[in-house]
Amino acid sequence: MISFAVSEKALDSFKNEWGLEEGQYVRIYAKYAGGGSDAFTVGINASATPIDPAWVQSIGGFHFFVEKTDVWILQDELLQIDCNENGIFSSKIS
Repeated sequence: MISFAVSEKALDSFKNEWGLEEGQYVRIYAKYAGGGSDAFTVGINASATPIDPAWVQSIGGFHFFVEKTDVWILQDELLQIDCNENGIFSSKIS
């Protein structure tokens, strides 16, 4: 099961800093980050179109989705997307 939350600050950043328009898709995916015990992290792509989505959720006018090939990165996790002075970031909570 995928659990997902996007803060108002992140939604504002998607609109005002990333230039996204209402109805646009935002892909959440597994991204290789380097070696070590946790070599993958969560990436965010705002210029993707769903091909074979396992999950789609509309939040704040945007359609967030995860492709079937990337579900494993979020399985049984809560993903929180937020924004601070450095920009948008995500964090997984088990």
